[in-house]
Amino acid sequence: MKVKKVLVVGGSDPTGGAGIQVDRLTAVDLGVYPYSVLTTIIAQNSYRVLEEEKLSPEIINRQLEAIFLDSHVDAVKTGVLASREAIEVISDFFEESKVKNLVVDPVFQSSSGTSFLGASAISLMKNRLFAIAQVVTPNIFEAEILAGFPIKNFDDMREAAKKIKMFGSEWVLIKGGHLQGDECVDFLFDGNAEWEYPGKRVNKNVRGTGCIFSCAIASQLALGENVPEAVGIAKKYVGDRILNAISLGKGSHQSIPSFFS
Repeated sequence: MKVKKVLVVGGSDPTGGAGIQVDRLTAVDLGVYPYSVLTTIIAQNSYRVLEEEKLSPEIINRQLEAIFLDSHVDAVKTGVLASREAIEVISDFFEESKVKNLVVDPVFQSSSGTSFLGASAISLMKNRLFAIAQVVTPNIFEAEILAGFPIKNFDDMREAAKKIKMFGSEWVLIKGGHLQGDECVDFLFDGNAEWEYPGKRVNKNVRGTGCIFSCAIASQLALGENVPEAVGIAKKYVGDRILNAISLGKGSHQSIPSFFS
């Protein structure tokens, strides 16, 4: 049997509620083998970030080399990239390697509000990494930064997607979970056609949903699904995981351990 493989690139969360750890759980849960490359080690828990230690661009590049010298990957998902230097070396490597099925989750801050990237790093991400991405998956907060205007409703989401599409990705998925309303509608745009993915809002404060959603999309792309189908499957998957979320720490945020499904 040929095993499909996804590479997840991002930060380490020692609680497993977000980052590389929850990405790996997600990929395995969906039947895909996860390779992983760390960009930063984040000391965080269910309610705060205590400290962050960013890895050097040299060791990030060597991790990528180690994987690509030995094997191939069917899809790639990026999360917290931590620094301008990390974004540069990752973009260079992905361009040279001609990676396919690249899903970029532009994580700018933690769920507790700690910032991970400054303005110059975000600008570099837009100009370099988005240009080679198949899908970029900002939430409302991230889409506002990328588009340069506030998003208050679905029409604003549509306009933001058009603006973000100009940075070069094949597809833009704006996750609508932070908008008000009884429904959670995600919006997918490829420059011409539009897709809407409605879902009933679940009133839980859950960590790692963006990580899980984007990794689930990358996993489905690795399995051969097209982008609209991958997003639809991933939307249902993350919704099911939210329903099963439980409190594992002292904070208000719940976690999504897949082994409870």
